[in-house]
Amino acid sequence: MTVAAIAGHLRHLVSGDIEEWRHLPYRLAMKCRRIDLSWVSAEESGVGSRGEWHSNSGGPNLEVVLDRLDISQSDAALDLGCGKGGALLTMAQYRFRRVDGVELSSDLAGTARTNIRRLRIRNASVFCCDAADFRDLDAYTYFYMYNPFPEPVVKDVLTNLEASRLRRGRKLTIIYKNPICEKALLDAGFRKTAEYRHCTPHFSIFQKHTDATTL
Repeated sequence: MTVAAIAGHLRHLVSGDIEEWRHLPYRLAMKCRRIDLSWVSAEESGVGSRGEWHSNSGGPNLEVVLDRLDISQSDAALDLGCGKGGALLTMAQYRFRRVDGVELSSDLAGTARTNIRRLRIRNASVFCCDAADFRDLDAYTYFYMYNPFPEPVVKDVLTNLEASRLRRGRKLTIIYKNPICEKALLDAGFRKTAEYRHCTPHFSIFQKHTDATTL
């Protein structure tokens, strides 16, 4: 965390920002355990037009969403555009059989792997590739996105998800923070089943069953 970032957090704490105070234990815990979740621009990460800037979305706000989902030990989650793995670290605290990530930037993927090792998480892997090219999706039932890439990539990912659903019939759940490409999901047959506005940007839940007409 940079000096400027620390100063910014201190200003929010002094001003009585409730959100900042709520996240303080989480941020201190990550810092003490040498977990790097700092912000990185798209230019710095080298993802170009295929991705967006990286910002951590793990922690208390994501926990509010996960606490309300019916997660079982047969479920596995894949973070599409996982960055440094902040959401993975939070999801690893739940009953998922696996919590894996896909990340285009080799630097961000490397940091995510280091963070996973430091927290001794043994059921997580990070694959370094373009999310549109990752088609080994059949093992996963939950998918996480924090506005990770532009709409053309989202549409390619959705095409791959549909192919996977047809191969292995199951309910697919997408946890989407800052759902800028919501229309693409609706056009692909997903239904928005929940919305969580306890934070900004907010989370939306989209689901699609083996029978797309039934939830």
